[in-house]
Amino acid sequence: MSIYREYNDSIAFHPGYYIKELIDESRLTNEDFARLLDIMPDNLTLLIMGEQKLSADIAMKLSEMTGTSVNYWLNLQSTYDSLFEASN
Repeated sequence: MSIYREYNDSIAFHPGYYIKELIDESRLTNEDFARLLDIMPDNLTLLIMGEQKLSADIAMKLSEMTGTSVNYWLNLQSTYDSLFEASN
């Protein structure tokens, strides 16, 4: 799977792309960031690679951590998914 999708003139990034940016900016290890989200490091890796969908639970934790809305995170996943469906 790819971290982004293109279809016609549209592009959407998997939420994992933005999570990776958060990790890099925080200077935490993936393991420490996974601990903050209360998930397994392997699951975080899959999420960052775009191989796992963002769950509502993780969206809620990211929302609390970043001060963004849960819908922000879920919409990133939804937009990514809709471009995948459109390209197939």
